[in-house]
Amino acid sequence: MAQWTKRASSADNEDGGQRFDMERLVTRAQQGDEQAFNVLYRHYSNAINTYLNNMVGNDGSGSELTQETFYKAWSSLSQLRSPGAFKHWLYRIATNLAYDYQKHQHLLPTVAFDRCSDDYSSLQVEGPENNYENAELLREALALIPYKYRICLILYCVEGCTPAEIAEQLDIKESCVSKYVSRGRKSLQTIYMQLQLKGRRIDA
Repeated sequence: MAQWTKRASSADNEDGGQRFDMERLVTRAQQGDEQAFNVLYRHYSNAINTYLNNMVGNDGSGSELTQETFYKAWSSLSQLRSPGAFKHWLYRIATNLAYDYQKHQHLLPTVAFDRCSDDYSSLQVEGPENNYENAELLREALALIPYKYRICLILYCVEGCTPAEIAEQLDIKESCVSKYVSRGRKSLQTIYMQLQLKGRRIDA
């Protein structure tokens, strides 16, 4: 099987500058066209890599999981019934791989939850000297949140997915997504503040 690459291929020349057509490329890839799949790889690999880095908190492992995600997608393309669902299907593969990786390696994801500024303004640190402490507390607090809350928070707050998109990617009800995000936010903030107070008592 060909190594997926971000370099231009003849598939790009065939597209002739036309607008990216995911369904057409997926259909061609399902017929065995590796060049078409390479175009899909170049289009989605950066987003999948960023997502996996956030999930596992390790750039090197995230890159390896990205490659594994696309290899698995290529080998199981025949199982994808709707070409239009390729993106959500790809994220589902990445999510499952990240879950298995964390379960076996006991690693926790480092997530930039400060992007959810409206909900986490109280978690912002005062100056750069406290950034490391803040990151460590977020990591520790996140470790105490159920996985179903954590994954929904990452997809919603970091990846910018809508509840409907998350529901499709994780194969759960949209109402569950909203509930998990809401509960996850409350749990994260509560646990973070508890850890912060605990640290202050120890320092005192």
